[in-house]
Amino acid sequence: MSLVLEWNKTHNLISKNQEPKLDEHVQDSLSIIPHLGRVVVDLGSGGGLPGIPIAIKEPKKRIILVESNQKKAAFLLNTTNKLNLTNVRVINGRIEELDLKKLPSAYDIVTRAVGTIEHTIKLTHKHLDKKEVKLKLMKTADQINKESVPQNYTIKKILKIPTKGKDKSRILVTIEKEKHNG
Repeated sequence: MSLVLEWNKTHNLISKNQEPKLDEHVQDSLSIIPHLGRVVVDLGSGGGLPGIPIAIKEPKKRIILVESNQKKAAFLLNTTNKLNLTNVRVINGRIEELDLKKLPSAYDIVTRAVGTIEHTIKLTHKHLDKKEVKLKLMKTADQINKESVPQNYTIKKILKIPTKGKDKSRILVTIEKEKHNG
């Protein structure tokens, strides 16, 4: 956490008003571990949440941090090197431009603050075309009630995430592309 706070002084990894709540964000990140597969693509990694805490706690999981902002990607690379996280790969790029052949056949895409369901699906749709890829959004119940799911995609599961000290209901929403027979 000290690395996030140090780099945040010059790189705006997290908003200043969220700095005192950093421990809550780490706990929030760790709470989804039981609901993730072996390979996790953290979309919009920014300050490394949820990917880095997951990589530390679960060294057997393979974590791919995808961040389009070069300064934030530099922070992620520096942090993973300092922490010797050999199960982490940092990609400085946009998820919609990634070569699918360079990714495993099965993975979960996890996001915390990328945008609406519709926007996130727009960015990840070619990934979701793969049978073994799931989109897992860390949201609040209120956000989900206000957002719509695009045609041909479906919410497969909504899990309440246990939180400490938060007044909002955190959930993990799993979305998949609908599979049509014929």
